[in-house]
Amino acid sequence: MNKADLTEKLAIQAEIPKVRAAYYINIMVTAIQEALVEGQKVTISDFGTFTVSQRREFTGHNPKNGSEIRVPPRRIPVFRAGKGLKEALNDAE
Repeated sequence: MNKADLTEKLAIQAEIPKVRAAYYINIMVTAIQEALVEGQKVTISDFGTFTVSQRREFTGHNPKNGSEIRVPPRRIPVFRAGKGLKEALNDAE
């Protein structure tokens, strides 16, 4: 499922135009992104939690020529599934 599929599903279930559904989805995605950029944790009950993790610097290798390269530290988004999502996945079997 991609963003367009999600927009269509929201529009059908909420009985709203696709344009409005896309607008609401964009608001939610932007709000989560902004919170993570600010270092905040985003928790959606029974779905999961979005956080930011810090990856440390390491030495990698260039696959083209084998030379060593320094990979700088970086922040990465992390999603941890909540109890409701885990149960839904396991009940679907």
